[in-house]
Amino acid sequence: MVDRAILIHLGTALGKGSELEKAIATAILVYNSCADNDGKVSKGEVMDLMPSQFQNFTQGQETKPKYKELIKDLEEDSKGQMDFEDFMILLLSVTLMSDLFTEIRQAKNTK
Repeated sequence: MVDRAILIHLGTALGKGSELEKAIATAILVYNSCADNDGKVSKGEVMDLMPSQFQNFTQGQETKPKYKELIKDLEEDSKGQMDFEDFMILLLSVTLMSDLFTEIRQAKNTK
């Protein structure tokens, strides 16, 4: 069961927080929706989450060696567990190598 004080802080972050706080709070909610009682998620579940919750960042990466390596690790150890820190590192890694990240950065630089 989630502590009431945590829910209040999370609600604040989602409601009145900055855009960045809302984004992180959403990542926490998505992660927690799959986490077990120990706060861990199986790598198999993370593989299922990627196309449904992170599709715009994973799109077009199937041929990139680094992305293939990350997915191979998830596939080979699909029953293995991942904590929130590792989950966020994975999301950031996929983000940094994505075409969408490059497009967003280029759009900022042309303004």
